[in-house]
Amino acid sequence: MQQQPDAYLLDLPASLLQQVLALCAPAQLARCAAACRLLRQAATGCPAWQQHCLQRWSHWGPGIWNELQQQEAWKTLYAARRQVDLQADQLVATLVWPLERYGCIAELQQLGHDALDQLRRLAVKQGSLMIGTRYWAKQALTAVLSHFQANSMKQILQHPQATQNMPEAGALMVAQAHYPLVDVSAVSAYLDRLAEECKHRVAAAGTRTDLEALLILNQLLFNPPADGSSAASPGPDDTPRQAELPYPMSAWSWELQDSAADWMNIPSGNAGLGLQGDSENYYDPSNSLLPFVLATRKGIPISLAIVHAAVGRRAGLPIEFVGMPMHFMNKLGDAETPDERFIDVFAGGKMLDREAVKAMMQQNDIPFHESRLQAVGLAEVYTRLCGNLINIYSHSRNTSKQGILLDMLLAISPNNIEYSIRHAQVAVNRDDFDTAINDYKRIAELAGSVAAPGALHPPPAVIRSRISAVEAMRSAWHQQALEQIRRPNQAVTVQFKVGDVIRHRRYHYRGVIYGWDAECKAEEDWMQQMRIDQLPGGRHQPYYHVLVDHRDRPFQSTYVAQENIVRPTPDPTPSAPATAGPSGEASEVWDMWNNRDLLAPHWEHSLQVQHPDIGEYFEGIEPDESCYHVNAYLNFRFPEDWIAAI
Repeated sequence: MQQQPDAYLLDLPASLLQQVLALCAPAQLARCAAACRLLRQAATGCPAWQQHCLQRWSHWGPGIWNELQQQEAWKTLYAARRQVDLQADQLVATLVWPLERYGCIAELQQLGHDALDQLRRLAVKQGSLMIGTRYWAKQALTAVLSHFQANSMKQILQHPQATQNMPEAGALMVAQAHYPLVDVSAVSAYLDRLAEECKHRVAAAGTRTDLEALLILNQLLFNPPADGSSAASPGPDDTPRQAELPYPMSAWSWELQDSAADWMNIPSGNAGLGLQGDSENYYDPSNSLLPFVLATRKGIPISLAIVHAAVGRRAGLPIEFVGMPMHFMNKLGDAETPDERFIDVFAGGKMLDREAVKAMMQQNDIPFHESRLQAVGLAEVYTRLCGNLINIYSHSRNTSKQGILLDMLLAISPNNIEYSIRHAQVAVNRDDFDTAINDYKRIAELAGSVAAPGALHPPPAVIRSRISAVEAMRSAWHQQALEQIRRPNQAVTVQFKVGDVIRHRRYHYRGVIYGWDAECKAEEDWMQQMRIDQLPGGRHQPYYHVLVDHRDRPFQSTYVAQENIVRPTPDPTPSAPATAGPSGEASEVWDMWNNRDLLAPHWEHSLQVQHPDIGEYFEGIEPDESCYHVNAYLNFRFPEDWIAAI
């Protein structure tokens, strides 16, 4: 009779059996533990469980984990943490359903640090049908981290002395909300190294005064690099920066954590980092994010001031912040003394005395008051940093980033009515009606307190009216979210379905359909502005919601008449217009034809569309397919689209 394989394994000496089990993956160890009593004992006590736990999870929240580690119950610990991972998986999968979304986010925030490792794994999970998983995992990771950052912001402002030499702490919390996959603590380590270089240069020069040391600091930060370049490259593809984009340029390689070494260098000799003000792209949100500022060596006054103060304070210089109107500077020395100097970091570290600053303010039509040259604390610095970004994102209608930054502002000033009102408005725009209602209830409490800051103190009747309006909007939104859109039984046929990759007949940009209406449902003003009644089919034809490939039109979604949509062809380069010398709307066709060589890379054979919101609606697309796989919610909304396609 043939002996069972387990018998061979159990015949091994105990020490050798443990070595064999140590080579097993967790799933193999679990199967061994289920085989028989002796193997269960051996597999349960296998030291490999500790290694598997520490390799898989780097974040451990407080509570039962510490107790299990002390007991060395590593198999039990692995099983419990794996259950948390599975819970995070389920919550991320449920985020596609609008009515469940914010409840899932709240549950993930309650999981806290225990959810971070799994969310990070999901956010970088590879596969052609993993686009949706990556998107929602990154959304969840951003929400969880932002929740942490808001609480941490509150803590560091309650203990300002603890971060006296690390004024970048709050700014890095803002950056973390933009770069959720990056360990931004590397920036603080880089600032430490820059400060050590500054102290080394100060000691070598034998300086005796703070002003002399300040000159050396400014040389280190603002002198050009040894190679003569003015700024570091944003990434290996040399992606150009664009002003006023709705998303910061975070898709480049720095977020993959493999290019930090390219810019985290320490200048030698008299060379510097080459920091400079970015006048050309002043309102690019990336100019406020320290990782990007240090990588590109460009920024706006407040971000450059934070870097300058962070290195200077570490090097022993008591640098202070000065929050002037329309500008931001640093200061060294006691007020109105011969050693007082203001540092214009946006102008390459130019040093000014008080009279020169007054003259600069007058030249820029800024009324002068002595109070405007007083030092401000970290709360004011972080408030202004967040406020700048909120204004940029308001212009581009990025409500997600606005909400995150308003959370931080409310962590700084929890009783500020103006911030609370704006937070409620942003929550409504994000369809987070429960949060908006809670905000207005909080506003009602604050409005009764004369101590509550903020310019607006709405009367109770106005607040009650807003709460009623939000409740009505929530009810209507619930009905709309549950509405299923079915193909009409009429003469006009809906020729395309959600997920189809299409090309615009006239303007040739590519995109993917994420919704449609049997006839135009836009506002009347929009229809008049777009002159849709002049189209052959007018408003009484299907209209499609399209995510546009950002290589053709950056970060756009459009509402397109069916007659203007065609399927992509193997060679989608546009044909030359039939007539010469066009005018009006036809000129755009000629512009694209004349620039077809420049645009050709965007009309490549691949049918994959690049847009930051693709994952919100789709799971992905296979390389040989011409249609994206819709997620569960979009499939629910348009139940007949895929049936019609079969």
